[in-house]
Amino acid sequence: ETFKREKIWLVIMGLETSSKRYAKALIGYGVEKDNLDILFGEISSLIDTLEDSEDLKSFISNPTISKDIKQKVLNKLISDSLPNTSIVINLLSKNNRLDMLIDVCKGFIKQYNTYKGIVEVTITTPIVISEDIDSSIQAYLKSIENGKIKPVNKKDESLIAGFTIDYNNMRLDASVKKRLEKMNKELKKTN
Repeated sequence: ETFKREKIWLVIMGLETSSKRYAKALIGYGVEKDNLDILFGEISSLIDTLEDSEDLKSFISNPTISKDIKQKVLNKLISDSLPNTSIVINLLSKNNRLDMLIDVCKGFIKQYNTYKGIVEVTITTPIVISEDIDSSIQAYLKSIENGKIKPVNKKDESLIAGFTIDYNNMRLDASVKKRLEKMNKELKKTN
């Protein structure tokens, strides 16, 4: 059991490292061709397309479909609307790594943000927040973080009230859910 978990972890870490390398190469390509911002927009759209289609994800991850067929289908799907993304599809197909497409694209977005000095911040609340609260949170984040703040708002009703803020591998949790979990833990200790 432990050996199996360690093996799975090593495979995941290997894929993560590989996807970062491909993403870094894409950044270099975009800088060299002076189309990094265009590439960013197209890769963002590709991520949305991939995440919205379970069928497309299944198609890409299906080991019984050849890499050539996958490459042709993907290039046909995106050739008109996302012409610059064919570079990543062709590269991954050539190396038989199309199963990593979404990870490479997400890695590219992270590296693009780093390259441009953009800090992506995920603000999770149980309800849609007002512009005033959003502005206050962004002002707070600008005071503690260098770079341009790019907020991503998410809704999670399980928080009950309050919010969580995730950025740079850190979490600020000011939710009622977290407070209740702490109280429950303390009550169990005393009993």
